Amino acid sequence: MNMKRSRLIPVVLLGATILVSGTLAISHHTANTASVKSEAPQSGNISKASNKQSKFDKPRSTMMGSVDNIVKISEEANLITLGWDETRGATGYFVYVCDKDESDSYTLIADVSKPSADIMNLKDTTKYWFKVSAYTEKDGVIYETPAAVFKTATQAGEVNNLDSERSSSVLKIKWDKIPKATAYEVYRADKKTNSEYVLCTVIQNDQKTVYEDKDVKEGELYSYKIRPYRIIDNLQYCAKGKTIDLISGLSAPSNLIARSANTRVTLNWDEKELATCYNVYISENEKSGFKLIGTTEDTSFSTEKLKAGTTYYFRVQSCKKLGGGKTVNGTWSTCSIKAAKDEENTRSAPKSTISGKGTYIEVSIAQQHMWFYKDGKLMLDTDVVTGNADGECDTPTGNFSVESMARDTTLTGPGYSSFVNYWMGFYGGCGIHDASWRSSFGGDIYQGNGSHGCVNTPYEKVKKIYENVEYGTPVYVY
Repeated sequence: MNMKRSRLIPVVLLGATILVSGTLAISHHTANTASVKSEAPQSGNISKASNKQSKFDKPRSTMMGSVDNIVKISEEANLITLGWDETRGATGYFVYVCDKDESDSYTLIADVSKPSADIMNLKDTTKYWFKVSAYTEKDGVIYETPAAVFKTATQAGEVNNLDSERSSSVLKIKWDKIPKATAYEVYRADKKTNSEYVLCTVIQNDQKTVYEDKDVKEGELYSYKIRPYRIIDNLQYCAKGKTIDLISGLSAPSNLIARSANTRVTLNWDEKELATCYNVYISENEKSGFKLIGTTEDTSFSTEKLKAGTTYYFRVQSCKKLGGGKTVNGTWSTCSIKAAKDEENTRSAPKSTISGKGTYIEVSIAQQHMWFYKDGKLMLDTDVVTGNADGECDTPTGNFSVESMARDTTLTGPGYSSFVNYWMGFYGGCGIHDASWRSSFGGDIYQGNGSHGCVNTPYEKVKKIYENVEYGTPVYVY
């Protein structure tokens, strides 16, 4: 039995014709498009078949035998290699293909001189039937034996969008369905012990394509393989499998905040214990089209100038660098914000320039206004008075956090001593506190009658903030 692999000869279906190695031939149907490999340049017999009707004759011992023992000798998702016994007396072989998932029609796809062919550019996870017939030529007429039928399929395609959905005390992965797949095998390997992949479960295609693993240890590295397959006539056609590595506990950054000014966006988030770096992605679509714009070891990131007035969506993903240049990605947090111009922030219409899902305090010096968000929802906002704008008592700007808290305390400094009911320090001697000596807040008060650098706040407002924050709550001042 000769099943030697053959060299590439492209086959292109055009209308009702196919082109094989420069030879034009009639095709019975045009439902499929594929390519074929064969061992040698073709003899032109298909061209003759297109000009003269073939005579279909029973094999005669003086002429040639039939095609026997067709086998599939490939395991690919878009290629099927066929081989068969050499037929006595044959000049060549016609190969026809039928996509049984779509129709019952056969297309003449190849004319080969040797008993093998690689049919390429097929669809993955698809049932295909083939007919192979031997032929010879006499007096300008092609004599073709009745075709032998071989039923098979391409291997299953690999899953797409395999990703981590949860990374904590539970590892959860998800992937897109392959419509024609029967099911998916889920394997796991423990990288700490260098174990082999072990089958965890089989998920049928009518179920959700997700897998949760609760048998994990925090900080440990695990590898998962998803291998889809399709069952046809009691045979399993599998993919090789796609893998993803995950670390238990490498979860999404918390308190992701976005601030926009001068058409740039600055992102801030809390540090994750297991993360050594963070990937930052951007898109103009909430659910798709995200592209990586940077990786940082810090807990903040600033974009280049963006399109003013356009809403952008961001993902910040925790990741951990391992030895050998390998990086394992965790899950991500999301937020969105409209790219704003500086002139949009006016004191006549106080407007927050920060967006996020965490708990944080935002202070705008230009607008003399403060906002307090809890779990991403605005709890309160208020006019304030910041440091006297004289170059000596200005309120510091930047990304800070609540580093001290006190009740009923006295603030002292050069030339002043002030009792306050609530104190939340965020930078040295600067903090947020009530100011009973003031009868009004906001406007231009800070220009000539401002504080010594603190954020003076109405009593009822600062009281509510104090009762809802804790050490480490972010404070953004700009």
